[in-house]
Parts: sequence; structure tokens; C-alpha cells
Amino acid sequence: LAEQIVNVFEHGETDSNYDACEELMDQRGYTCGKVGFTTGTNDALLVIERYSKARKNNLLNKYLPELRRISKLPWDGSGDRGDTSRLRGYPEAWKAACCTDNRFLKAQDEVEEELYLTPALKLAHWHKITSELGKAIFF
Repeated sequence: LAEQIVNVFEHGETDSNYDACEELMDQRGYTCGKVGFTTGTNDALLVIERYSKARKNNLLNKYLPELRRISKLPWDGSGDRGDTSRLRGYPEAWKAACCTDNRFLKAQDEVEEELYLTPALKLAHWHKITSELGKAIFF
């Protein structure tokens, strides 16, 4: 249920939209994949690093140096974490990887679970939340 609710807010439908990738002009760079991983907040970097471990030669490898550079920028607004000018072709590469390799979809699932789902469920459990809707709110 939690994933379906997130999908509605991210993509306007209940199905996961792994291949979504667009710049929303929200200062977070490109927003991509099933839960809205972004180039400016480092979670898109984690997805691509995970994928690169599973498939060494892939379409997204060439973006790793720039994503790592962005990941080192300060969070106080003095660095432009939302800058995508050095990520030319990134949305197309993201979409192509989704269409050609299930390992990329798996990388998205794993990072989503580690960064968002598991911590949310632990927090809900700590607060003694047992309903599916209650758990989804934490997610």
C-alpha cells in the first residue's frame, strides 16, 4: 500500500514508474525512478552505484563522476546541487537502462528499501503503528 500511495503522488498512478526521469525545477536536479530519486540529494547516485556493481559496463557509468561531484557540494545552498548542465543525456540513459536491464530495476528496489521503506517500517513499529495506512504515512 505504501508504494502505491507514493506512486500516485510521484507519477499519478499506482504502478511503479521505474523509467520516469525529469527535471522538476525544484533545485534537486533530475527526479527519477519509482520513488523520485534525485541527482541533487545523492539517492540517484546510490542507485547508479548499486547498478554499476551488478553491471560494470552500463549507460549510466559516465555520469558517476558528476554525480559524485554534486554529492560533495554543501547542503546550505552555496553549491548548486540542482545543476544538471553537466548531465546531458542523463534522462535518456536512465530510461534506456530501465528498458534494457532488470538489474537496474532491482537496484532501484534495493535502494528504496534500504533508504526509505525499512527505516519507515521500523519507525512505525517503534510508535506501535500497525495499520497499513499508518505505515504508509511513515513511508
